[in-house]
Amino acid sequence: MEKEFSVKLENRSGELARMTEVLQKDGVNIRAISTEPKAEVVRIVTSDPEKARKSLSQSNMQFSERNLLVAKLEDKPGELARISGALAKAGVNIDAAYMMDKDPTHVHVALAVSDENKAKNVLKL
Repeated sequence: MEKEFSVKLENRSGELARMTEVLQKDGVNIRAISTEPKAEVVRIVTSDPEKARKSLSQSNMQFSERNLLVAKLEDKPGELARISGALAKAGVNIDAAYMMDKDPTHVHVALAVSDENKAKNVLKL
């Protein structure tokens, strides 16, 4: 299972560099990233959640984490609409979505959802 880390950073020069250097020093690769400057939050998905947790903790960075479900979709128009519609019909909210990996025929999308169990059933994970 993938993990999303929400790291609290001040909205000023050098903060993203500081966080990425901490992770790089410990050999943690960032697989996906999203920034929210007004909220002063950077959301990341990493290659090694355990190492990322340890690196961020040891650097006294404030962060939270949550699980992400990964769906393998055909790489064609409408696939995200299909699964987001099915989740909505089941009453599951998508809080965040990340494209993780892609090959010529498929894409892996990681989702933070309001109800993991329902989402797993809907997506047949």
